[in-house]
Amino acid sequence: MTYLGFGSNLVAVALGLAALTVILSVVGIVRRDRRCVDGARNAMTVGGLAVAGAAACLVAGFFRGAYDIEYIYHYSERKLSAAKKFAGLWAGLDGSILFWASILGVIGTVLALGFRKKNIDPARRRLEPYVYAVFGTVQLFFLYVNCIVASPFAPVAKDVIEGLTQAGLADRGMPSDGRGLNPLLDTYWMMIHPPSVYLGFILYTVPFAYGAAALLAGEFSTAWIKATRGWTMLAWLFNTNGIILGGLWAYEVLGWGGYWAWDPVENASFLPWFTGTAFLHSVMVQERRDMLRVWNAILVCGTFILSIFGTYLTRSGVVSSVHAFGSGEVGDWFKWFLFGIIFFTVFLIVLRGKSLQVSNTIDNLLSREAVFVLNNFVLIALAIAISVLTLWPKITFEFMNRSISVGVPVFNRVCVPLFVLLFFFTAVGPALAWVKTSKDRIIANLLGPTAASLVLAPITQWFVWTYIRGGAQGDHFTWAQQIYPTFTVIFLSWLILTSLTWEVVRTVWNAAKGSGRGLVGAFVRLITFQNRRYGGYLVHVGIAVLAMGVVISSTYRITTEVQIGQLETARVGPYDLKVGAIVKEPARAGQVYNATRAPVSVTRDGVEVASLMPEKRNYAATGHRQERMDTTEVEIARLRGEDVYVYFDHQADNSRLVFTVFRNPCMWLVWIGWITMIVGGGFAALPLGGKKVGLA
Repeated sequence: MTYLGFGSNLVAVALGLAALTVILSVVGIVRRDRRCVDGARNAMTVGGLAVAGAAACLVAGFFRGAYDIEYIYHYSERKLSAAKKFAGLWAGLDGSILFWASILGVIGTVLALGFRKKNIDPARRRLEPYVYAVFGTVQLFFLYVNCIVASPFAPVAKDVIEGLTQAGLADRGMPSDGRGLNPLLDTYWMMIHPPSVYLGFILYTVPFAYGAAALLAGEFSTAWIKATRGWTMLAWLFNTNGIILGGLWAYEVLGWGGYWAWDPVENASFLPWFTGTAFLHSVMVQERRDMLRVWNAILVCGTFILSIFGTYLTRSGVVSSVHAFGSGEVGDWFKWFLFGIIFFTVFLIVLRGKSLQVSNTIDNLLSREAVFVLNNFVLIALAIAISVLTLWPKITFEFMNRSISVGVPVFNRVCVPLFVLLFFFTAVGPALAWVKTSKDRIIANLLGPTAASLVLAPITQWFVWTYIRGGAQGDHFTWAQQIYPTFTVIFLSWLILTSLTWEVVRTVWNAAKGSGRGLVGAFVRLITFQNRRYGGYLVHVGIAVLAMGVVISSTYRITTEVQIGQLETARVGPYDLKVGAIVKEPARAGQVYNATRAPVSVTRDGVEVASLMPEKRNYAATGHRQERMDTTEVEIARLRGEDVYVYFDHQADNSRLVFTVFRNPCMWLVWIGWITMIVGGGFAALPLGGKKVGLA
């Protein structure tokens, strides 16, 4: 047996162990037999290791050049670097499902090992078999698809091998090379973006398993929330990171000067983020006030459903996207799995609905819990709106027999007002107390930040327009045209920043006076013992900075197209672009393309500020690749105030080059905001802060 045959058998073993996990869990629940539960735990532990071993076997196939395996033949070739061969594991449909199953298996193993501890809370211990049953069922689905429907270990079809042999491209059943990666995947982003997205989606399985287990077991305490706190934060962090890494990938590779286009698959990664963020906030209300039990059950199940929905979109052919894997039988299986989860969730919530009801209610709209609920409503409204708009071509085709596409302006028109509301609630939330807030306290907490924001926002806007955008090259600045959304978002971003700053300063000052520790000591103690709260504040800071960067870079972007010959110079805004001698470079080791490069010197006021090398890549047609492909590679000068983003195309006579130049102001705010969100979320997830839960 070859190692690849061993990998295929490991998938089958993992499938059997997943089924055994579910069966033993159910028997243990029905008979109240602890031995069956222990057996389910062992089956889940070993099954996770088995599927991880299967993924390792497939990766070994990529490194060893096992081109007689169809999946490896289609997503690898000899010239690929080792890192990109490793990334081949998730480059295609079959491998990405195995990658999903293997990560799910490792998480299941960690989950099972965690239940071996002797000092687990009794309420959590009662949930154990139910967690195994739910989690094992999810594993069972992915392993079944990988084993029966879309195996990455399937050999290349005999007729294909025969054709390659006749063409001299295969010998004794082994193709001499593979077809290689799609050029859009031939980038380092391929190695970090998909794993982050997958991890975000996969990790949401744990809170879903616990939430469903609590409903099945009739365990209505907060034990399941405490058990999943770290898992939920980790899922949210990877989900957030994956979304923004996807934007970076689009920005640097696709060559259209932007980072978000409301693409269906971009939207699919965004949807569970909305419900996951809502859940992280609403669980705080449940722990503090014993409220929103039904709502939290809906959110935790809905987040997992949306992660599966996003996976379905990329694998079903329902939507057209540069990111999608295409249509096929796998999409149908995901559709029925999605329907099954929805039915199961609705059944559980209806079954336990009355038991989840509590007498506590929101007593006053001027309270933190009220703002959290309103914040949740906006997040869910965004998820619904984006879902409907994304599926609108499919909906109109089904009901009107013609597909009507929805563009970026429609998405912006619908979603921007909801984001504005979200930023408003994010800004005022920290100024409010739990249960009830007096008007005097609201004024004291918000008057200063509001006044400061009303000063800082117009200064920011005027500075960007005048000194970064350069007076807009003839466009006139009219305040009436700049109020919405630009000024509104900038103002609310500053309001978030100033209100949080004032909240922290006031709290540290009072703590220092009360404890006598001094300002530094009081600050360190506060952020250490309330890390979830202050980590959450840092996430909000990141959101504010990112929002400011998005609105400025989107509304104040300038696009210029110029024709420049070799050794000639053209003026673009305040910059002079000088093109050097064109360089033609053949493929190097680990490189599967030829490149044509145009050195561009960017100067401002006679001083060189950047040296760029945009290029055109040619992926030559070979016996295996079969199709010639050309791609455009951009170069970006990340300057202090703006990005200068350049790419080129040859004209028909090849004597001059057509350059497209984007000037994107304040892009650094987008990336700083992203890093701040990740750091804040990571700090909030640390087990330092006692019993409090959530982001704020």
